[in-house]
Amino acid sequence: MQNLHIKSLWKAGVMLLLLTAYIVFAYGLSRHQAYYDPYSLSGNDKITFEKAKVVSIDSEAVKKDEKHPELLVGSQNITTNLLTGSLRGKSYHITNNLNYDTNYYLKAGQTVIVSVSVTGDGKTVNINVNSPNRTPYLYLMAIIFALMLCLVGGRNGFKSVIAIAFTITSVIFVFVPLLYRGIPPTIAVLIFAAVTACVTLLLVGGVEWKSLIAILGTVGGVAVSAVIEMIFNELTGTSGYTFADTDSLLAISSHSGLKVSSLFFAAVIISSLGAVMDVAISVASSINEVYLKNPDGGAKALFASGMSVGRDMLGTMANTLILAFTGSSLVVLIQVYTYNMPYYQVMNSNQIAAEIIQALTGSSAVILTVPAVSLLSAKLLPLFGKAKINIE
Repeated sequence: MQNLHIKSLWKAGVMLLLLTAYIVFAYGLSRHQAYYDPYSLSGNDKITFEKAKVVSIDSEAVKKDEKHPELLVGSQNITTNLLTGSLRGKSYHITNNLNYDTNYYLKAGQTVIVSVSVTGDGKTVNINVNSPNRTPYLYLMAIIFALMLCLVGGRNGFKSVIAIAFTITSVIFVFVPLLYRGIPPTIAVLIFAAVTACVTLLLVGGVEWKSLIAILGTVGGVAVSAVIEMIFNELTGTSGYTFADTDSLLAISSHSGLKVSSLFFAAVIISSLGAVMDVAISVASSINEVYLKNPDGGAKALFASGMSVGRDMLGTMANTLILAFTGSSLVVLIQVYTYNMPYYQVMNSNQIAAEIIQALTGSSAVILTVPAVSLLSAKLLPLFGKAKINIE
């Protein structure tokens, strides 16, 4: 019992040390000096975004839009009280304009986000409604999602929450800063994919052979699909320069190490990584169960079992990726249909070509992962399956 307690403390200490090292590394890497401040005005003037409470609606002239009745147009004269910033506690009378871009009908007692600009001498203050305060509801939605995942998934659900948190923080505080500092997106995204697969699959599947096999299969599937993507990027002339925000990316690259040309490659790999890991661990777990029930079945039977499970998943998983990319291009598809755009123009446009390559590359990664995991499981489980992985 005492040895078990010591081992538990040792594991907890190692995890705490790793977590501390990760936080310090991510914090140090993510710190940088912005080359351009878009919120600075002339002189010492500066725009900040603060929380404000709508104290009262003093008057309003609001009506339904004639063509779009679900939209309100007009204006509201309101009194707001700033809740944050250097002017906290002060009240101001401002106008809330309702149009197609900012269609926020406000009510007394509501909290909003406002832009505040103050002249250098502090005599002139301009305040405009930016948006409702959505942050509490976004956090609430995230908490509900995490609770549902824990309630349905139990212990594995809790591990999944940790894995998701790691993935999100890694993208924001590690992956993007690496790109900004000049690490080639091709190298950065492959390292990110490998590390994310290791952390996620080991957390969800445990430190077992099936998890290690799923990691190898994920890396293999992503690597081969990356080669396919690079070939067709070259053939179609598709790159990071085909993004809609290329101008701003080029401006950023001129003041940093950002390599715009390979960003498209990185975006495709990241967008398909989740589906690839899902297929990898599902197939590996299924083959592992077959092996545990019949360890003498042979490699051929294990491979056949993995392929059978994988085939059932391929149609829905590949379709999921294609539907996801279709959803992101819905506005473009509506425009294509509405304007009866010529076939050759549509198929050869930057955005449509990029979306097709994204969808097919992501689906290819899923497809290739199935035989990769099946083959690795069939070869490795008979050799090592009975041996427990000891990390103590």
